[in-house]
Amino acid sequence: MSSQFISIENLKFLLHKVHKIDDLFQYPYFSEYNNEAIDMVVDSALDFSNKELFPYLVEMDQQGVSFKDGKVSVHPQVYKVLNKLGEAGFLNASLSFEEGGIQLPYMAHYAASLVYTAANNGGIGYTGLTAGAAHLITSFGNEELKKTYAEKMYQGIWQGTMAMTEPEAGSSLSDITTKAIPTETSGYKISGQKIFISGGDYDDAENIVHLTLARVEGSPRGTKGISLFVVPKLRVEEDGSL
Repeated sequence: MSSQFISIENLKFLLHKVHKIDDLFQYPYFSEYNNEAIDMVVDSALDFSNKELFPYLVEMDQQGVSFKDGKVSVHPQVYKVLNKLGEAGFLNASLSFEEGGIQLPYMAHYAASLVYTAANNGGIGYTGLTAGAAHLITSFGNEELKKTYAEKMYQGIWQGTMAMTEPEAGSSLSDITTKAIPTETSGYKISGQKIFISGGDYDDAENIVHLTLARVEGSPRGTKGISLFVVPKLRVEEDGSL
């Protein structure tokens, strides 16, 4: 399968001959995989990229982002890519079967991501942001957070971000001033300002889930006093509606 943006032959050589991905198949967690299955993952990534990413590379670069009437707009293919990869199960592919994934080796997952990125870095970036944010919730959140937010993010329905940078702190996270004040309902009120949030807003996404760094009142100075909070653009009701 030919490509203008990546050598699949070289990628497979690296996976099989250099990094020896087949060594993983001896472990029970990856026992259902073999070299042919890994090649199918890479080939599928290339097929998707040839149809959904690379053809839009120049157009997306030329169109850019717009802000009009209080709304941020990006190329419509951005959300289509997120949605289609979510439907295909790619965003949570490395999770366990119990968590809804297919236990795909990270090496293969990142190989597929490399194909997507080579085809159209701007087009796949929003998907990577969402998968990363959802993985944080899966790794450290409680069951309520996982069910309420991570599922929709893995499905490519909701966008995910990381809200870290602040005007006065820049990249120095130990100096952030955003506050988290406990409420009587076990939640928190977040007060502060964040800037430079990649994928922070656009009109196609049904909801945007910001993983926000803030400091609970009374916490120690520096990075040890920082906590991570799930802050959705639109609040989620008990029945799942927005």
